[in-house]
Formats: sequence, structure tokens, C-alpha cells
Amino acid sequence: MARTKLTAKYIGPPTITWTRFYLPLHQEWPRWPVNHADVHVGPLADVEGLLKASLGRIVENPEQAAYIIVWRTLDDLKNFQSSSACAEFLQGLPENDNMQAPIGSGLGNASSASVPPSRFLTLEHVNHYPTAGLEGRVTITAFLIPHKDESMKRVWYKQVSDVFRGFLPRGSEFIRSHRHFRWQYLTVWFWVRTEDHWVEKTFGKLEQKNQDDENGRTVICEFRLWPRSYNVTPEHEESSAKDPLARESWAQALANVMPPVTAWEQERWDIQGIPRFYPPEEVDPEDLAEDLEEHLKT
Repeated sequence: MARTKLTAKYIGPPTITWTRFYLPLHQEWPRWPVNHADVHVGPLADVEGLLKASLGRIVENPEQAAYIIVWRTLDDLKNFQSSSACAEFLQGLPENDNMQAPIGSGLGNASSASVPPSRFLTLEHVNHYPTAGLEGRVTITAFLIPHKDESMKRVWYKQVSDVFRGFLPRGSEFIRSHRHFRWQYLTVWFWVRTEDHWVEKTFGKLEQKNQDDENGRTVICEFRLWPRSYNVTPEHEESSAKDPLARESWAQALANVMPPVTAWEQERWDIQGIPRFYPPEEVDPEDLAEDLEEHLKT
């Protein structure tokens, strides 16, 4: 049987997961303890519902990496999390340089407060219109709102996005003048559906009993792209990140969303697609004979 590829049709915005892990500078890709024909995706090769896999590294600390997966549906992700493939996947993604990932840590729906948080930061698109893919240099800003109220989420999102949808750091205003410029291809917005270790470390631990009630919290993320298609080079982004005036303009924009935001965190990432290696598809001799017969007829 031919291998299922990491491409599939889907309806509506997909679910995205980030699994952070330690990746030494000399190691280009993660490794799994069992040999797989498709070495870069390992146990993910035949998992149902995977649309795309990418690898990210934090610019300032490139040994801190993330394995990024685009899932067709949330149910596909849940099915994977309950499978043996998930345990093997996490074993190959150590959280630091001297500790392997615990096998059971991918199951993030446990009821006990003693269970560690999920290894999967799960994101869902705020909007349903097409957006750019998360590749190249990306600036991620996470905004914390210390309340969880489904009736207010859209209001909070609008207050934050209204400020940042029209914002460009000082020195980057030229991007807006590009003839094909569209905000939806420069910024992508997500809700955090399932928190992970990084959210806990960044914004503090949330009591298990509050994760699904009105005393919980909301995390909104802006993924800001620096696309070459808008004549933005990596050198420009690097210069902008170090420019005091550009950093000041970021600070002013952030001040305009507090409240409802009470805390924020920003990271710069380099993201690239993970290469795939597909074995030759098996051909049924009877199908081959039928194709040859049809060809001879023509």
C-alpha cells in the first residue's frame, strides 16, 4: 500500500500545534530512536490528518526549537495524542540537553493537577479567511488577558488587533507601499486552545480547576511575517530588531492594548518546512497491464 503523504484536503482553518524541544546547533533535524524510511518525520509518516510539518528555531537561542504541525482537524490531533506514535514522537524531542521527553507527556487532557502540562501548544485561527503560511522569519507576540469569557473573546481580540493591524515598527513603513500589500498576509492571529510548558513558564501556572471556567485566562497570539515578497530581507528584520527607535515603537503599541492585556511576551523565530522523502509507490501488476492495454489501443 502506498504511503499516506502529509497533504490532504480540509474544510475550514486547520489546527496548529507547537512542540518545543532542545535541538543542538550541529543537529539539523530531530532524530527518533527507531529507524524510519522518512527520517525527518519519523513516526508521523503515516499519521492521519497531518497537512504539513515545519521546524522552527528561536533566533536569539537557536538550540530552542519547535516542531510545528498543521492538522486537518482537532479530532485528528486528539487521535494522534492517544496513539503510540505520539509517545515515540515526543521521545525524540527532548525538552533540554540532558532529559528525554516523558512518554506520557503528550496527553494534555488529564484531570489531575499533578500531571505536567501538554507538550503541544495548540492554536486555532481567529479568522477564517486565507492567510500566509508560517515560514521564514516570524515575530510572535503573545498577549495575556487574565479572564476567560467566550462572549468577550471577540471584543478583546478586536481591541488588540485594531492596534497591531495598522502597526509597522519604525523604519519598516516601506512595506505598506508594496503594490501587493495585504495585512492578512503579514499578520496571522490565533487563540491558544491548549497551553503548554512555555505558557506556564511565561505567564505563570494556572490551577487545573480554573482552566475551563470563567476564572481562567485568554492568550491571543500575533504571528508577524517578514516576507521577501514584500521586499523585506532578513538583514532588514535583524536591523529592525536591534534599532532602539523600532523597539520604542513596539513598546508604544503594546502600551495601547494594556488593558485588556496585562502581560505579553515576544519571540523571533526562523521557520522552514521539513523535507519529505516518499518511497516509490507500489504498483499492482494487473493495473499496469490494464494501463498498457489502454495505451496500445490509442
